[in-house]
Amino acid sequence: MEVPTNNNPTILIVGAGIGGLSFYHSVRKNLGKKFNVKIFERETSPQDRWQGYNIYVNRKGVTSLFYCTPPEVQARFPEAMPDSVPKEHHAIAVIDHVGRNLCHIPLHKTKTVYEIEPLKHDFAGIVTYRNRLRDVLLEGVDIQWGKKCVGYEENDDGVWVLFEDGTREFGNLLIGADGINSPIRKQKVPNLEILDLGVTSIDVDISVPKNLAERLMSTYANAVVQKSIGRNGDKFFSMMRFIPIDQSKETCYRVTLGFSYPTDLDLEDNISIDDNNPESVIKHAISRIKQLRSSCELTDLMIELFSLVPLSNPGEKYPFRTYNPPRRRQLRDINPLSVPPWKNDRIVLLGDAAHAMNPLLGLGVNNAIQDADLLTKELLNYANDNLIECIQRYNEQMRARSSKDVLTSRDAVLKQRTPLGNFGLVVRYIFYRILNIIIYVFAFFKTHF
Repeated sequence: MEVPTNNNPTILIVGAGIGGLSFYHSVRKNLGKKFNVKIFERETSPQDRWQGYNIYVNRKGVTSLFYCTPPEVQARFPEAMPDSVPKEHHAIAVIDHVGRNLCHIPLHKTKTVYEIEPLKHDFAGIVTYRNRLRDVLLEGVDIQWGKKCVGYEENDDGVWVLFEDGTREFGNLLIGADGINSPIRKQKVPNLEILDLGVTSIDVDISVPKNLAERLMSTYANAVVQKSIGRNGDKFFSMMRFIPIDQSKETCYRVTLGFSYPTDLDLEDNISIDDNNPESVIKHAISRIKQLRSSCELTDLMIELFSLVPLSNPGEKYPFRTYNPPRRRQLRDINPLSVPPWKNDRIVLLGDAAHAMNPLLGLGVNNAIQDADLLTKELLNYANDNLIECIQRYNEQMRARSSKDVLTSRDAVLKQRTPLGNFGLVVRYIFYRILNIIIYVFAFFKTHF
């Protein structure tokens, strides 16, 4: 088969998620004189699949996103990252199983996402609508839809990416940005395995009426990233913006909820749960909350919130254009340093394909955007025949950075998975109170000096 030729080398990107789209924009913005770029996505259209919950984009993620994107995309960021309102604090609040404050991580107060990018410290970020961010990043992108990658073939001149429909595409560099189940990773680094962390999570997006949203915000001192750690290896998580969504009858707010617990509980109990039936999943979530949490106002609030989850699929427009029926899922991750360095060649991994993380600390998307930033800056050094040297530098830095965040996120899950007795609760409380003091002191010096 004849190999296509171009004046500039061609980069092929498989996967049009946040990471893949960030890199596509970055190539066109920062590498346009050196490379051509094409992007492929297995979905058949932008509306083909649900695009995720609220996410937290930290200062590093914001900075990399600005580096990667052109002005016309940056101008639309407020669609996905709305300006802050007085009621909300972009802080992280952690409470115990009955609502007592354990830790409140202070973050720099900014009115818009544009104020975050120039900051030189990491105590800043913004809760973002992931599906809207993806919509914004689709601007100006010529995606080839319905192209499910099944593998690749490399030769001396470049690499062919192979698709399920029998077609193939030739390029000089292949970027696997195709997620945790990446077929590109499985072929390139077959010994890089996904680790099951032994924790089951039930995550949902819901529409919350104003009175309930105010109760939730009050519980967490108006912090928009909210966590409650139980004593039985369970955790309740919520993330929201105190900005009304478009709802005709009453003021409502978009909230992402998650409740996680040790997977062994499901294995031990002889109960029937149909993960394809939303009603079955939500009844199970509420049952677990009642089983693992003591009776109190916080527990009642958790149950009331989960009771708002639709028990059938109401269609694409509920209430955030797309909707993902609730189901149980296992928390998993991939540590890129769990295997020896892989070959530096024309096949490059980016985002979850290389370093999937559990969502507890919200570091996955941020690392994917930083990957796009880093890979671009290394390819800026491309000249003549040094492409592999650029890839080697990217791999070394990406593996070290992302592995640290994978292990930090993993450690947080494994520690919280362990049930605690009364003495353990006292130790936890003391630990968090000391940690909170240290964080406040550190944040003060970082943000004022």
